[in-house]
Amino acid sequence: MTTLINGDIINVLNDIPDKSVDVVFTSPPYWKGFAYESYFNSYKQYLDWCEIWIKGLKDKIKDDGYFLLNISNDSETTIKAFEVLNICLKYWKLCDTIIWFVYNRQPANTDRQFTNQTEYIFMLRKHNNNIKIHKDRIVDDETFITKNIGNVWKIPFKRSAFSLKKTCGGKKNWGHGGFPEKLCDIVIQLFSNENDTILDIFAGYCQLGLSCKNMNRNFIGIEKDKDIYDVAYKRLNEKS
Repeated sequence: MTTLINGDIINVLNDIPDKSVDVVFTSPPYWKGFAYESYFNSYKQYLDWCEIWIKGLKDKIKDDGYFLLNISNDSETTIKAFEVLNICLKYWKLCDTIIWFVYNRQPANTDRQFTNQTEYIFMLRKHNNNIKIHKDRIVDDETFITKNIGNVWKIPFKRSAFSLKKTCGGKKNWGHGGFPEKLCDIVIQLFSNENDTILDIFAGYCQLGLSCKNMNRNFIGIEKDKDIYDVAYKRLNEKS
């Protein structure tokens, strides 16, 4: 089953039944710079908004489920990932931290900082009991530096061919392109079983949804931007 919802996570999260989700894998907006992020008037407002859905997700995930949060720092909010993690720790237990090594990130054209080639995937759960990561399912010579399935994943970022130019403050900006296919496939293999339900509350162009369909998982996606939702809906139905 594949379900795609056009709406604001704060308004539609209650429509998802409690303890119905096995895995949440999602990446929130950066908080500024894009049209779909323009409703944040301040960084504090962004963090307060994050706390609402971080807390709300706890009721939706099964007791042994996973909340995998992808987030990164940037040149202005250099501790954003850690501040959002600190909010998570009020409600969740941090069981591991995955480093996504995005080695092909666009270079930083400045002498003030290094090119940011890392993003985080925080592995959060209600508790640390009964953890089962299905490492035996992974056959991959490129993502992991050694034969061991480690917590550093080397996966290139691929700009989505479906990105839409949006207008914000007189400038055109790119919408969120979403996850790379390989990243989605690995997360699904490691943390879920067939017929599990996987939720992405910032679904973008729904690469996670496509991977779920290909790997026999149920998918629920929530996307606020109507233009992006329309493209994602078309993609999902073309693959039916």
